[in-house]
Amino acid sequence: MDLNFDLGSQEECKGHAILYFRDSNNQNEVWATYIVLLPITVEVSKYVPPFLMNQISDIGANDLSAFAFPPAPEKVESREYIDVIANIRTDDILYGGLFDSIDIQSSMILVNEAVQKYAEYYDQEVLLENSMERIDDVNNSTLDVNSVLYEFMSTNDKLSELTKMIGRLRFAIEGNENALAQEAETDIENLSKHLPSEYEIAKITNAAKSSDVFGSKLTDLWLKRCFHLTQQEFVEIVQIDEEIKRLESNKNSIWFYTLFIYLFLLFNKNLIILKYKRNI
Repeated sequence: MDLNFDLGSQEECKGHAILYFRDSNNQNEVWATYIVLLPITVEVSKYVPPFLMNQISDIGANDLSAFAFPPAPEKVESREYIDVIANIRTDDILYGGLFDSIDIQSSMILVNEAVQKYAEYYDQEVLLENSMERIDDVNNSTLDVNSVLYEFMSTNDKLSELTKMIGRLRFAIEGNENALAQEAETDIENLSKHLPSEYEIAKITNAAKSSDVFGSKLTDLWLKRCFHLTQQEFVEIVQIDEEIKRLESNKNSIWFYTLFIYLFLLFNKNLIILKYKRNI
């Protein structure tokens, strides 16, 4: 059967709901029952007298984990009454459609089908949440393991790992692999937390993400600078800093002249069009 959520949604079932119907003989009458999904598994046999065990031996724990009471809908004051009660108790409100209040047997079957459907929605929600939690746990565990490994690495080993990550990032960007690029960037950011700030990891990442002709050269220079810092080779660091400044200056100049030429051509195009219109 189809269940309509008047309050709540099948993606966020609360586990308890008011299920109501309208009488097919008088649709102004509202009849309702209450659905409960137990969060705890019940071992029924512990609570049943021995002389009844044979009669319920086939009943499993799942059969009593979701139920409705009363088993068939009972008449209530009005539809508005259901809204008031549900808001107080933060219940879902489910509409089961029309039913025949005189036919108790069919009414109980309808209610049972609704309970099963509602339990399916709830189980799907719980399964999805558990899956997402497991994914988060795996991701967090991976980050935690890497963080521990970085603590035991030497600076040179960390820089070698960084070089590999930067290579992955540039490969992903050149191949338009956005997911792979994001993963590599996350790994670089995590590793950067275990390196001194003067290594300028963010600038290395930005250079690696650049698609122009200067990106590759600047990336290599920034990485070389890191290794020189580790060895405290300050003369080489000064030389690399000057080379980085020169490349960045050339990069900015090219962008400026490109923009200037574009605006110049655009202006002359408009001027030619204007002259042409005047001649006409």
